[in-house]
Amino acid sequence: MKEVCMSIMVLSLAVQGFSSESLDDFTDYLNYLEEFQKERFAHLREEYKDVVKLKAYFEKGLLVSPVSDKEMLTFKRKFGVSDETMLTALMGIIRETAAKTEWEWRKSYEDSYDINGRLLKAIRWLGVCADTETKTFLMGIVTDNAKDYDFRRNAIGAYLRRADAQETRNAITRFFTDDMREVGKNGFSVSHCVYGCALQTYDETENNAEKREAVVASLSIALVKEENQKVFVEVDKVLAERSKAYAESPQRKAALQRFNIPAEKEEQ
Repeated sequence: MKEVCMSIMVLSLAVQGFSSESLDDFTDYLNYLEEFQKERFAHLREEYKDVVKLKAYFEKGLLVSPVSDKEMLTFKRKFGVSDETMLTALMGIIRETAAKTEWEWRKSYEDSYDINGRLLKAIRWLGVCADTETKTFLMGIVTDNAKDYDFRRNAIGAYLRRADAQETRNAITRFFTDDMREVGKNGFSVSHCVYGCALQTYDETENNAEKREAVVASLSIALVKEENQKVFVEVDKVLAERSKAYAESPQRKAALQRFNIPAEKEEQ
């Protein structure tokens, strides 16, 4: 079961492409407002400086409709929303929804997707505005084995999106320690989704060579120790396509030999 879940996750995130690379109706709507409804657009830019109004828009719109990672940044940039304002609004929502759900994905019928979904998406939105204190908060979610896997997974993505190069290296290394590999009550461990989140981070930070290097270095260490051959093959292929240094590294060659995989076969 673990092998199947990890395989699906890696393939969907890393091989077929990330959702953050696609533009959907939300971006089209933002562009339409900016170009053809200039007065309304200017009015919204002013409104979203107000924490209460921004929080209400999050609750009624941004945390209800599907919004990609790239579109989160587009929204923030187009409307000039500050990190502080966005953080205040999101953390208010997180505190309120967490109090109702107690970090359980399906606490009761009344606390189903509407509440849990807002909490999940609010955590994900922290990836475009988290400060040092908020990154500590996110790491606390990730490392709490009592919390539901879905919340922890979103916290990993949000943390890595805002982390600098050294934080990225430290975090990915931390995510692959033995205690983070412990399987939680729903049958998953944090390490199951780290590969996909880290590869997505790599693709999103094309203008940050140092952070990309940190992703490659830390994933290389993890892959050398990876015991699941199917997982290794999938992640190795994607990472080798992105990093020539990794593809030609002696560590990779040793790992291929450990699984008895010919290098030329892997590169096909």
